[in-house]
Amino acid sequence: MSNTEHESDRELSDDSNTKNSLYKKIANLSKKAQELSILCDIPLGLIIFCPGEVILWPTETQVKERFEKYLSFPEFLRMPNLVTHESNLDKMMKAQEENIKKMEQNNKEKKTELLFNEVVEGKSFYELDVEELKGLINLVALKKTKVDERKKQLHEQDEPIKGNDNNIEEKKDERLKN
Repeated sequence: MSNTEHESDRELSDDSNTKNSLYKKIANLSKKAQELSILCDIPLGLIIFCPGEVILWPTETQVKERFEKYLSFPEFLRMPNLVTHESNLDKMMKAQEENIKKMEQNNKEKKTELLFNEVVEGKSFYELDVEELKGLINLVALKKTKVDERKKQLHEQDEPIKGNDNNIEEKKDERLKN
C-alpha cells in the first residue's frame, strides 16, 4: 500500500470516529433534554443541524408543534427569553475577567506581603525595583491604618465609664478627696 492509500484509510477512520463521537454527544444531549423536560414539566424540542442531515427530538411532529406554538406568541413575549450564544459567552467572559482581576490582585497582595517579610528578615531595599517599593509603601500604609484602628478600639475599651458605680478609679478619687 502506498502512503496516499494509508492517508485515505486514516481519513475515513477519523471521519467515522468523528461521526460516532457526534452521535454519542447527540444521544447524551437528548437524554439531558428529556431529564430537563421531566424535571421542569415543560415541553422541549431539539433541532440539530448536522452535515447532510437534520436531527429532531423527540419526534418530528412534536418538534414542529412546539416550534409553531413558540412562534404563535407575540415577538415582545419571545424576545426577552431569547439568549444568543454570543451574549451568553460575553457574560461568561466578563465574569471570568472579573475573577482573573480578583485573583491577580490577591496574588499581588500575597507577593507584597512575602516581600515585606523578606525585608523584615534583612533583605536590602536596594535590591527592590520601583513597583515592589510602591507595593511595600501601600502595604505599610494599610498595616498602619489597621494598627491605628486597633489602638483606638483598645483605648476605648480601657477608658473607664464615668458615672458608673463599678468604676474603681472614680471611687478612689472620691476617697482621696474626702
